[in-house]
Amino acid sequence: MKVYTIATPGTRIVCRRGGIYAVKKSGERVLIPPDTDVIVIASSRVGLSSKVVRLAARRGIDIVFLDYDGSPVARVYTPTINKTVFARVQQYKLFQLDYGKRLAKEFVYSKIVNQAEVLRYLAKNYRDPSIREYAYQVDGVAAELKAVDPRLLDRENLMAYESRAARIYWQAVSYLLPQELGFRGRDHSSKDPFNMALNYGYGILYNICEKALVLAGLDPYLGVLHTPKSGKESLTFDFTEMFRAIAVDKPLILDAKRIRFEFSGDRLDYETRKSVATVVTENLRQRYMYGKINRREELGEIIKREAWDLAQSLREESEYRGFRVVL
Repeated sequence: MKVYTIATPGTRIVCRRGGIYAVKKSGERVLIPPDTDVIVIASSRVGLSSKVVRLAARRGIDIVFLDYDGSPVARVYTPTINKTVFARVQQYKLFQLDYGKRLAKEFVYSKIVNQAEVLRYLAKNYRDPSIREYAYQVDGVAAELKAVDPRLLDRENLMAYESRAARIYWQAVSYLLPQELGFRGRDHSSKDPFNMALNYGYGILYNICEKALVLAGLDPYLGVLHTPKSGKESLTFDFTEMFRAIAVDKPLILDAKRIRFEFSGDRLDYETRKSVATVVTENLRQRYMYGKINRREELGEIIKREAWDLAQSLREESEYRGFRVVL
C-alpha cells in the first residue's frame, strides 16, 4: 500500500502531461508516483482541481482529507468496486450469528498478541528486561482470552480483556518515552503530544484499512466489536485494531526522540504532523514476516491481504485467523 502525504500549506496538486504533481509554494514540482494507492492531504491549505480528482479516480488512487487531529474528513475514490455483492451478503448474515462473536474475539486476541510482540521487540531494542516482563503480562491476558468460549463473550467482556492488556501495554510505553512528552497512558482526548501523534497516525491507518475492506467487497460500516452507529465505520475500527501496535505505535515510540513535537495553538503544528505522517507511511512500506504466506511482505500489502482473507472467510463461512506479527 503506497501512501503519498501532503502536509505543507500552500501546496497545489496539478496534472501535467498525464502525471499528477505536487507543486510547493517555492515552485518546486514533485511527481506523485503513478503506482500510489492513496494521496493523504493533511492541510486545509492544499489546492487541487477536478482534473486531478478525475485522473486519480481513473488510476484507482484514493484522495483522503485529514483534519488537524488525523481524523478523516472526506474521501474521494472510484465508485466501481471489482467484487461481487456476495461477500457483503455473507457479512450481513454471519455477523449476527455466533460467527460474529468468534470474529470479534479474533480481532481482540490478535490485537493483544501483537501488543505483546511489540513490547518484546522494544525490550530487545532498548536492552531493558523490565519491558519483557510487561510483555509476559500482556501475553497472560491473551492466553486467558484464548481459553474462553466465544459464545460466552459479549462486547463488554471483550472490551474488559482489551482494557486489561492496554493498561499494561501503555504503562510499558510510558516508561520508554521521554519524560518531557508528559505521556501517562493512552487517552484519545489528552493534549500531550504523543497521544495527539497517536491519534494522527491512527487516522492514516484507518483510511488504509477502510480502502482494503472496500476493495475486498466488504461493508466498512457493519462491524462485530465496535457498536454499530449511523456514519460510524465499525468494521474499519474492528479490523484496524490488529494493526495499531505494529503500524503506528512501534514506529512512533522508536522515533519519539527524533520527532520535533511543536504546537500551533492547541494542536500539533504542520511540521510535527508531517513528521508523524512520514514515520507512519514509511513503516507501511517496511517488510514484515507474514506467516500466512511464510515470507516478508510490505505492511501495507499485508493489510490488503488480510482484508481479502476476511472476505474469503465470509464467502466460504470458514474461520478467520487474524493477523499476528512476528518481529
